[in-house]
Amino acid sequence: MAAKFRNEIVGLMRFSYPSKGGFVKGGVDEAEEAQLARLYDPARLERRFQLFERLTMPSLLVQSDPDFRMVFLIGRSLPDLWRDRLNAAIAPMPDARVVSLASLPHYMAIKRAFAMATPEEATHITGFRLDDDDAIDREHIARMRTTVAALLPVAGVDAPLVTGSNRGFFLERKPEGNALFEVVEKTPIGLGLAMTTRVGVSENIFRRNHRFCGQYYNTYTEANTPAFIRTVHADNDSDPHASGKIERVDWDSAAPLIAQHFPFDAAMLQRL
Repeated sequence: MAAKFRNEIVGLMRFSYPSKGGFVKGGVDEAEEAQLARLYDPARLERRFQLFERLTMPSLLVQSDPDFRMVFLIGRSLPDLWRDRLNAAIAPMPDARVVSLASLPHYMAIKRAFAMATPEEATHITGFRLDDDDAIDREHIARMRTTVAALLPVAGVDAPLVTGSNRGFFLERKPEGNALFEVVEKTPIGLGLAMTTRVGVSENIFRRNHRFCGQYYNTYTEANTPAFIRTVHADNDSDPHASGKIERVDWDSAAPLIAQHFPFDAAMLQRL
């Protein structure tokens, strides 16, 4: 690749952002007042923060490659109580920023948030997506950087390149006790999925349904590393399901892998 090539990694998380579209629950015709009441329900936000603070943020803070930016997209209407709690939670991350926007069409808001976080010196952006109730493994950013550097010359520096991982865990939260499932997806899962493009290209990883990325883009997913933990619970917006192999695992057998790849142990996940 050319000597001037500079790829910057930027993650984007929608934190209860009240967009027009972008949600399954509520439907496309949901009134703004009803959407705000649903998203900002104190009990719901408390549940989201419990997962965000105990699962998502720890996984971001222990990345072996800390050279990435993280953008948290919120609505300007988010009450100060929750905005302050979000700012406090992300304070330990040097390259984290909150982008506050009015309610916009979903993809327009995503493009604007990515543009606001793009470093001036970058030639390419690897933008990845992550929800506020999921976790990535400690090598996720490092693996992403290495994979993109290896594949972009082959795929072409002007063509979008999608990279991700398709092995991980589903953590199903139940009143009678949490259950853990090991999954190996056969289509790309959105969790941690990234798209690399030249700076200025309006397309990003939110443009298409993540399951169909292979239909539109050069796509590579790594199948060896347990790379994510996805939580399954009543607040999920979409129907959480595996596209490939899924198998329930007992906590004792999963414990060594969890301890190796994530900043928490199986006992914590069992209690979460």
